[in-house]
Amino acid sequence: MKILVIGDLHGQIPKVHFKKFDAVICTGDFCRDKDIWKYIKRQYKKFLKNPYQKRIPWYDEIGRNNARMLIKKSLDAGRTVLKKLNSLGVPVYVIPGNWDLVYEDDEWNYLNKDYYKNYLIKGLKNIKDCHNKIRSMNKYIIIGYGLVNGPELLKHRNYKNITKKSYKRNEKRYRKLAQVFDKRFYSAKKQKKPIIFLSHNVPFNTQLDKIVNKDSPMNGHHYGSNLARDMILKHKPLLNIGGHMHEHYGTCKLGKTIILNAGFGGEKNTLIELENEKIKSMKFYGRQK
Repeated sequence: MKILVIGDLHGQIPKVHFKKFDAVICTGDFCRDKDIWKYIKRQYKKFLKNPYQKRIPWYDEIGRNNARMLIKKSLDAGRTVLKKLNSLGVPVYVIPGNWDLVYEDDEWNYLNKDYYKNYLIKGLKNIKDCHNKIRSMNKYIIIGYGLVNGPELLKHRNYKNITKKSYKRNEKRYRKLAQVFDKRFYSAKKQKKPIIFLSHNVPFNTQLDKIVNKDSPMNGHHYGSNLARDMILKHKPLLNIGGHMHEHYGTCKLGKTIILNAGFGGEKNTLIELENEKIKSMKFYGRQK
């Protein structure tokens, strides 16, 4: 079985550099971030200085009418990307990235919607949503974990002025999340098929998750997913496919699991050939780092 892997696209139509494949796997972030990120980045820098200081949300800073236009532009770009993927004529296994407009408990009701489910992937017959699901893919199982944009545990995020109470509350939530995914892995293992763990972010503290960007407030820090790391070390899936950290396209190994950072999908493709429940080969299009 041959799988085409495409990383985060951020509104760019992917170029497909391999001709023959049986399925496609994508790591999320289909929507355009270019117009919105500069406003969110400004808010994020203020948050890092003082997490508890009340701030004006980015959409109120620029005005909600302007924000609606930018959100619509982002969503329409993401929908166009997913239509293109849908047109490839094979099953496309996807999860939402942190830019795919899945919000909860936002002060603005306009954002309190799952645009990923209700707009981006809606009605696209070849798109197979894997978020928080166990999916069969021929002789393999996919477990999906989307959205995550950094370490789930606050103690690894290098924030300042976080209270001990907040750390404890965060660790309690993380334990519950890990229990949910433990159950998914145990359930998947009963099918006795190799598992592919599809996570939006790559696992924490590997050579594939260190931020190398002088413009980032977190430059130099590892910023992968704690959950991805813990699930991989505990359950030993055959393969973990992640993205989010665009600066690291390539592979490494964590325990017995091969990790693929799919990189920026607008420029890079990976073709994985699976045979006899093992990884037979990987072919890369695009420069690895």
